[in-house]
Amino acid sequence: MELTERDRKINLKCKELVKSLYKTDEGDPFVLTAGQVDIFRAIFKKEHPRVHIETHTRYGKSETVAIAVLTRASMFPEKWAIVAGNKEKAGIIIEKLIKHIFDNKLISSKFVLDKGETAEAIRRYKNKNKINFNVGDGLLGEVFITAAKNAMGLGSPNVVEDESALISAKDHALVMRMLGDQTDNFLVKIGNPWESDHFTGSYEDPAYKKIRVDYVQGIKEGRLLPAYVDEMRKQPFFDVLYECNRPKQGMSDDKGWISLLTRDEIERALVQPVVGAETGFGIKKLGVDVAGGGRNYSVIVKRRTNIARVIVKNQDPDTMNLAENVINIKNRDEIESADISIDKVGIGKGIYDMLNRQFPVYGINAGDTPTTDENKEKFSNLRAELFWKLRDWVLGGGKLEIGLADWYQLTKIKYRIKLEGTKGKIKIISKVELLKMGVESPDDADALSMTFITDDVMPPDPEIEEMREQQETKEAFDPLNPFNNI
Repeated sequence: MELTERDRKINLKCKELVKSLYKTDEGDPFVLTAGQVDIFRAIFKKEHPRVHIETHTRYGKSETVAIAVLTRASMFPEKWAIVAGNKEKAGIIIEKLIKHIFDNKLISSKFVLDKGETAEAIRRYKNKNKINFNVGDGLLGEVFITAAKNAMGLGSPNVVEDESALISAKDHALVMRMLGDQTDNFLVKIGNPWESDHFTGSYEDPAYKKIRVDYVQGIKEGRLLPAYVDEMRKQPFFDVLYECNRPKQGMSDDKGWISLLTRDEIERALVQPVVGAETGFGIKKLGVDVAGGGRNYSVIVKRRTNIARVIVKNQDPDTMNLAENVINIKNRDEIESADISIDKVGIGKGIYDMLNRQFPVYGINAGDTPTTDENKEKFSNLRAELFWKLRDWVLGGGKLEIGLADWYQLTKIKYRIKLEGTKGKIKIISKVELLKMGVESPDDADALSMTFITDDVMPPDPEIEEMREQQETKEAFDPLNPFNNI
């Protein structure tokens, strides 16, 4: 939308104000980009009582919000609350705010130190839950942080709700109560467009001023490089984190859970078995989910690089029979023990312990931490990592053989983004939560997920390895090197 002459002048004044007051980490004047000017203005000028902000990840919105709140709180006798799913996340904005207090004497001179505090300690550690500014005439500007779930009993006429989509509807209601003490109140909701009734609701509500910055604008403003964007397209949630698009409609339930795979995606992966033939190529893996009787099934899934099938599925209460099945299949199909994965929690522990004494197998505890530091940043636990790898495999062309399996169980496996510490991580719905919804244990899906504990590395071909060794020997021989004759 084309800006009016008035808007251009206001935006320029906001940009110049920030440039004159604040500095970058390198000590240069802080220059806002176009989208950041919109964010700063929305908070500093408070022209709209309700503001909804969503930008691509790593846009710098937290720092821009921090500067806007700092400027406002140091100039006006107002109370500001920074709210997030937890206090640690809310602390990010106030940490950035504290950092910029000392960029200029005008604001630092207004900063009120508590008894026993020193400016140097505050500057160094940036660790405060509440800060005050003397704005004149004995009046104070105040900023404090809280977790949304702890907002009951707290009040503030100005609220910044960070990572708003990751705050539950119940906790968001507590945040809204904070505004009730004042008829003249201000709320800004910030975040990525994860599936959330209240965050989507504010996006659709005409009462909210909307600020949306996707990766296209980020590239235009120099916040992102095209090559980096192309790289991130291959990562989960590019549509949410960079395109600022919501997950596909109809995939989320009333609690914000989104289906890992849709029915159509599963049906595209289904293939008929080839009778009397070994299908698939690449490494052979077994995933073993142990039930031990009752209504649930013990399941063994065999997966190769391109195809998976259920080869054992029964309700035999004798888990020793399942152990014999594993041993027989291992020997018959020449499967390496390191490529056999077994649930080692609960009733599965016995069969895991017994088999592990004979040969080393992978024991799976879904609640364990993910396998790599990178995946610890993305996933809540090992269960989430394994199911996400399963999802990528199916969407990447992996086939599911029709037979004993109920592969439609995968539509019951759901995920959502959960705020853990300062990051939103992928969480997979637990069996307990599924049972509360009336869904029995997804044994086939669980067994398949376990086969993704290790990468699909092709086993070495002896003939190819021999040829490679001969070539390396040939290349290493140098007739001019006198040591070759020793």
